Amino acid sequence: MLRYAVKELVKRKKKYALNILVISLVVVLLITLTSLNTAYKDASKLPFESIHSSIIVQKNGNVAENTTGALVSCSLAPIKKDLISNIKSLDGVSEVSYGLSLWVFDEDTFKRVLGVNWDDSLGRKIKSKIYVGSLPQSDEKIIVEKTFAQENNIILNQKIIISGEAFIVAGLSETSGKDIVSSDIYANLKPVQEMAYNSKNLQDTETFDRSDINIIFVDAKQTKVADVSEELDSLLNKQDSFSGKTPTGQKIGSYSIYTPESFENQISSIFNISDKIVLLLTIVILIGTALILFKSMAHAITERKKEFGIMKAVGFTNKDLKKQLTLEILIQVIVGFLIGILISLMVLFALSGLTVSVNIPWELNPYPHFLASNPSSVNTIQTYPLPIQFNPQQVILPMLSILIISFLTIHILLKNIGKLKPMEVLKYE
Repeated sequence: MLRYAVKELVKRKKKYALNILVISLVVVLLITLTSLNTAYKDASKLPFESIHSSIIVQKNGNVAENTTGALVSCSLAPIKKDLISNIKSLDGVSEVSYGLSLWVFDEDTFKRVLGVNWDDSLGRKIKSKIYVGSLPQSDEKIIVEKTFAQENNIILNQKIIISGEAFIVAGLSETSGKDIVSSDIYANLKPVQEMAYNSKNLQDTETFDRSDINIIFVDAKQTKVADVSEELDSLLNKQDSFSGKTPTGQKIGSYSIYTPESFENQISSIFNISDKIVLLLTIVILIGTALILFKSMAHAITERKKEFGIMKAVGFTNKDLKKQLTLEILIQVIVGFLIGILISLMVLFALSGLTVSVNIPWELNPYPHFLASNPSSVNTIQTYPLPIQFNPQQVILPMLSILIISFLTIHILLKNIGKLKPMEVLKYE
């Protein structure tokens, strides 16, 4: 039966080539569409990879009257450390890390300073970026970002002054100055908290306690990110009214909660398509495929009436004919899928050369917009390679769709073939 099916396909190769071509094109279109859709969702998560978290929490605060000494970056308000235990108790939260981000307006140069715990997820991520030197072993030691060190001629073991306090450079890191919550200097959390507490300008703007922080990183299970984000919003933004707005339009006293979904609309590319558009295109493609395959198979089977009459005359039953046609369809589907997958791999490889641009919000890339003397540092656009890849699961939908369409066609057409009477087909031969 297999040999006969192959022989029949070869004999009518021009007619069946159309079916194989249609199947291949459907596989390519569906795999490419779903791969692009998945890639752009994954692209929205790329900015968060630098901090190893899926949610960022900040509190919006007042604007300082002048830019002197140490200030909380981006007009952020202090957050009480006691809040951490409440966040950790939320369902779906895997880990919580936190830090204190400051702007330090020293006479020699402006510095972004981030105080961290080296044992939590944020600290471990920064630690992994140290390419020379070592982790600070005391509160007097710091890590300096590579580009900032080069621009200011800073070397290992050099003493630098930050807000009137002396620190020693223990290591240099290769973190990007445009990453989420990027910084020029990384230090132990405690001395940075002391720096903020002792800053008169900061205290005049926001009341700051020694244990306060101003940024929280929440690592949630992938399937729970949206739920945790909603719970955080309910937990933190309980006030009905807030006093005033920040320069970026946020309500003072409210909490901003950022997730990868916050960046989906920031992604710049003509290939960025929504779930609804993908679903609509998929339905249109499948309907078109069904019509083309049905017409092609119906025409091919109708042309073989005489052949089927002879087969029934020599003892073939309707069940035997169904098996024969099913085998022929399966061969076409398999060949079409193999060709389609091969072409899809080539298309995805070509698309992997594309890039996506994400605009990091000012609050998450804390460089003062008013320091225009260094415009490149104000540029918050991050460019990433498109994370597109082939997922074997993407083959399931087109395969099931084609098989269902093909078997329905066979079922409908066999009703007419089953009514064939061999003598009526052959009496004019």
